[in-house]
This record gives sequence, C-alpha cells and structure tokens, in this order.
Amino acid sequence: MSEAAWLKSLRVGRGVCPLFGADAVVARFAEIVSVERSERLVMVPASSQRPLLGTLPMPPDVRTRWLGSAPSAHDARLIATGAEHRILPALPAKMVIIDRAIVMTPIDPEDPLKGVWQITAKPLVHALVEMYQRLWRQAAEPVRWPAGLSARQRAVVTLLAEGYTDQTVAEQLGLSRRTITYTVADLMKKYGARSRFHLALLLAGADADFAIASSPRPGHTSNNLRLEY
Repeated sequence: MSEAAWLKSLRVGRGVCPLFGADAVVARFAEIVSVERSERLVMVPASSQRPLLGTLPMPPDVRTRWLGSAPSAHDARLIATGAEHRILPALPAKMVIIDRAIVMTPIDPEDPLKGVWQITAKPLVHALVEMYQRLWRQAAEPVRWPAGLSARQRAVVTLLAEGYTDQTVAEQLGLSRRTITYTVADLMKKYGARSRFHLALLLAGADADFAIASSPRPGHTSNNLRLEY
C-alpha cells in the first residue's frame, strides 16, 4: 500500500482521533504548545491548499524541519527563523509531527479545513516518523548558501530572487523597509554584486559556480548589520 493510501485508510481507534473544523485544530494545537516542546517536523505537498498545519504558531526555540514539494514565500520566513528546509517533488500528505509523539494530518487532503487526524498511537507515530526521515534523506536543499550568511540574510536574498520589492520583503519577514534596504546594500558591498539581481544570482542561484564566485574577496569586510524584528 502506498503512503498516501495508507494515510487515507486511517480510522478512529485507540490513539487515532479526529478533530473536526479549524477552530478545534487551532485549540488543540494551542494545548500542545502550552507545554515545553523541542521539535516540529512538517511536510507540505504541492497539492495542499489553504495552509493550516505547519503555519500554526510554535515557540521560536522549537527546532523545525520543513519538507516541501516546491519553494514558496512561506519558505523565506522559515529560513529567517533558522528552520531546516528541503524540497522533494512528490510527498504523500500534509503532516506535522510534534516531538515524535503527536502527529496531525488532514482528514480530507482536498479540504484541510475540514479537520485533522490526531495520532498518538506509538506504533503509528513511529512509522510516520520513519517515513518522514526517509523522505527527508531523499530531499534536496533548495539553495547551497555560501558560508557567513545569517538566517535572516538568507531569507532576504531568497525573496529578492523571487522578484519581491524591499517593501514586500519587509512585510513578509516582519522587518522594517529600512532594515531590508541596509541589509541588501551591505550584502552587495560584501559580495561585489553589481545589482540586486546580480546579488540574488550570486547568493541564491542554482548554479554552484555562483556560490563559489560569491565568496568574499580576501581582505574585504562589511558592516555586518544587526537585524532586529
């Protein structure tokens, strides 16, 4: 049985219960994060509509791995928080795994707002964690960044590469426009970029040669701006 079919075959039982409606899901998630948590594993297929799982609030110190089918604007916000992030085109279902003890996955993949399965049965959770780890190993990092970039700087460059303006980048990341402008200017100076487009190619380009070429020139320093939310 395929992973997608296996997930669709879930039924109510010990350690498997449904939560119907977005309000119930949000309320349960609030209960889950009301106690100390250490890890969140998220999987989001390209076919997923109306993000709910994975975008629910989590404390900033929770280690996050985000496995997606395609890059999106949300990825930049994840990069900004230091989340690990990989891309794999074919994924079986949207899913959030909390501390490898609680799994939440949509009851109906076509309508995530209908509700989710909450899975706490240890054998099922273990199987889903194993599946996630296997898919994570198969996935690729979307960008090979040069050394020395902070998580927030990587997020800024990611959005620049997608053609966003300074104002839009600021809105996406919750930073001021002035901070974005200064950050971009600092990076252009540090890496010798001729334009913002050139900077995006150097730092977020798919070609490995760009990453090599983007290494700072010997003896060249920058102001290393401190970014604040």
